[in-house]
Amino acid sequence: MNKSRQPAEPNPELMLCALAELLEIAQGQGITPADFMQLLDSGMHISDFLAAMSPPANAKNSIDAIRMH
Repeated sequence: MNKSRQPAEPNPELMLCALAELLEIAQGQGITPADFMQLLDSGMHISDFLAAMSPPANAKNSIDAIRMH
């Protein structure tokens, strides 16, 4: 925060790198850049997007358990 208690402006280069990384994650899941931007425009939070792209920690164990039966 700056002296007037306002959040600091984000670093433009850092924001471009972060957006490029998010687009790469989205494309890896078959989501086009246009669709990704539409998700953000519709109100989806980036944290929710990332959580949806991350498999649950125990998903592999669950799949392995199913295969054993």
